[in-house]
Amino acid sequence: MHLESEQFTCGNGIELNISSIGSSYTEEFLDFMRQVSNETHFMSRYGDEIGQSKNDILAEQERQSILENDERQGMISIFHEGRIIGNIAIRSVGKGRKTAHRCNVGLAVKKEFYGYGLGTILMERAIEFAKDVGYEYMELGVLSDNMPARGLYKKMGFVECGRFPDAFRLDTGESIDEILMYKRL
Repeated sequence: MHLESEQFTCGNGIELNISSIGSSYTEEFLDFMRQVSNETHFMSRYGDEIGQSKNDILAEQERQSILENDERQGMISIFHEGRIIGNIAIRSVGKGRKTAHRCNVGLAVKKEFYGYGLGTILMERAIEFAKDVGYEYMELGVLSDNMPARGLYKKMGFVECGRFPDAFRLDTGESIDEILMYKRL
């Protein structure tokens, strides 16, 4: 996936850049994921579970290289002052013909930038990209207590299609369901 870097002004007047990222951003991406995973329980892992070793970095670099060089998959990030503050990954559900019409997405925004419309911008770009490369369905999972994200996804045309009970278990012992959603493109 390749998306040219583009500058835009978000709702509060801050200048930001948006572009696709690849393996050259591996360490910045891992740092971003550690930060957002420490800020909220809505992510699939805790920040301390995101590897920082040389092997972890190499494995992530390889994963990003695959996405970067695949015309139907990729990652789009929003940058503020050279730091990733929002990201969305678009991935094929499968490589075979039976699932080639489906993709899934994962979205994250740094907490200090909540409410600026960055989730909407990233989702719009991901949906546009997915349509352009021929996907017919976009899928995602969201924690049942993540009401802001569920509201965003509904606003973007996603509908709930299922619930996975007890999908996530927090260190506190709390159990949270996962809501499955999809959008017909």
